[in-house]
Amino acid sequence: MLRIEKNGTSNLIVTVKELTTIQNPKYLFEFEHQQSFDKIYCILTNISTNTERYDEFTIIDGVDVTFPYDGFYVYRIYQQESDSNLDPDLSSGLVEVGRAHVYVTDSPSNVYDETINFNIYE
Repeated sequence: MLRIEKNGTSNLIVTVKELTTIQNPKYLFEFEHQQSFDKIYCILTNISTNTERYDEFTIIDGVDVTFPYDGFYVYRIYQQESDSNLDPDLSSGLVEVGRAHVYVTDSPSNVYDETINFNIYE
């Protein structure tokens, strides 16, 4: 399962190279929210230093893609020759399917926290 930080940067480790059949592919990521069924798309660049073992992508929420909701998504990765994600050609080849969890990090509270000492005087 991929863990993606909402409004942050996350590294995605997957294995797409083993099912890739075209030269110099562009990888189209499709994320489908499991409750609303909204789909969003983005194209990411493989930054892996060892593609024989794994493929690594960096995704920035708000830049590469904007997740409308936190929660669970089904992701699909397609290989394609086009650089466009506006009209995705989903028939070009599915190379991986899985689940992703988009989560929100907790922000520190601004509550004054100090131990309270009670003194009793007689």
